[in-house]
Amino acid sequence: MKFGRKIFILCLAVYILSLSVTSIVVTENTYRNLLNEEIERSLEEEGNLHSTLQLYLMSTQPLQERIALKDYSKNLVDLVSTDRNYLEIYDENLELLASNAPRAWFYERVELKVALEGHKNFIIRREDGRLYLFVSNLLEIGQEKIVLAMIREITHVEKHRWDQYLFFLKTGLVGLAVVALVTWQSSIFLLRPFQELTATAQSIASGNYHVRTKVKRKDEVGLLAEQFNLMAEEVERKIKQLEEQGQRQQLFIDNLTHELRTPLTSIIGYADFLLKAKYDPAVFHKSLLYIHAEGKRILNLAKKMMDLIFIRENPLQLKEEDVLAILVEVQHIMQVKGEEKGITIEVTGSPAQVPVDKELFKTALINLVDNAIKASSPGQKVILGVKQDNRGTEVFVADQGRGMDEEHVSKVTEPFYRVDQSRSRKEGGIGLGLALVKQIVEKHNAGFAITSKTGVGTTIQIKFGK
Repeated sequence: MKFGRKIFILCLAVYILSLSVTSIVVTENTYRNLLNEEIERSLEEEGNLHSTLQLYLMSTQPLQERIALKDYSKNLVDLVSTDRNYLEIYDENLELLASNAPRAWFYERVELKVALEGHKNFIIRREDGRLYLFVSNLLEIGQEKIVLAMIREITHVEKHRWDQYLFFLKTGLVGLAVVALVTWQSSIFLLRPFQELTATAQSIASGNYHVRTKVKRKDEVGLLAEQFNLMAEEVERKIKQLEEQGQRQQLFIDNLTHELRTPLTSIIGYADFLLKAKYDPAVFHKSLLYIHAEGKRILNLAKKMMDLIFIRENPLQLKEEDVLAILVEVQHIMQVKGEEKGITIEVTGSPAQVPVDKELFKTALINLVDNAIKASSPGQKVILGVKQDNRGTEVFVADQGRGMDEEHVSKVTEPFYRVDQSRSRKEGGIGLGLALVKQIVEKHNAGFAITSKTGVGTTIQIKFGK
């Protein structure tokens, strides 16, 4: 069952229940009040009649004979006869002496026995669809005892009760129709934003991640719609990230396949050549050099891949280290390679303590210096430095090499990305160095920035906060 129908049925049920309870409480309370008023009025009238008759009888001669009492009772009944009020007079044996009631009552009259014992009492009876109130009391005349039974028809009280129920029923049906109409229209109005949210959610679920709900309200529903749109934006952003990540992973696999296929093709080609060719020391030596170089290239690729996996899967062991001392160590390690190409490696700055995993951080710096040497020309410098200020410590590697355009700066940290494919392959690069460096830096919770300009050089900054 839809939520709107549930609200509709619930509102009608609450209305019907409330109306029913109200009608019962009001009607029954009114009925009891009217009934009590009739009882009090009857008791009061009976009391007045009792007193009047007693005074009247005391002023007359004593009644000695039963026949005279019966005749006198008839006179009394005629004297007090009124509409809807009837009077019955019984002797001490509860034999009827006189009555102006329209009929005789054949059931047992227990109230007469109670009255004969001297207790004024009343009882309500239903007869032929009518309601009667019987009030009985004892009247003593000398040695004689008579029982007065005053009968009052109170059918109008019950009729008022059922008329009131009928009134509530009629007004309730009219009210029910009004409530049903108002509730239905209100539920449609109130649930329309939720229907729009549902349609938007279904559209997003089908792949339209750019869709947004257009609900504009200043209540809880409007707040829900606003949060829904924020959620949709976040979902769209995450989906784009996943798509980009999937594309990068596919590109990574494609590049890895290519990087493996190229040296393996060369190795297999030279091996086939050596198997078929006649022995020539110079040719064999050259072929073995190619096989050795391509094998080292595959080994280097495997090592870089293992480093990437290790960094991603394992936590770092951070320890306070002097980064200037680490830069000096890297300078010594890379000095020979720099001298082979005519590149000078310099270290600048002052000692600074930074929490790092020394070996991994050294690996990152070696990769940066190696890239800087490859990008530089003979006679140029590669500078390793440390800077400190109130924001933290910065470690940088700067070269005066060929640099690169802005379009390449944001991509050089992607695995297997090369600014110049032919030059990188010739220099032995596989495009994983900066990707490895970036992961190491991110594992250290440090900032990573690249500034480069074609023909001027490149500066890579690693920033540690305080």
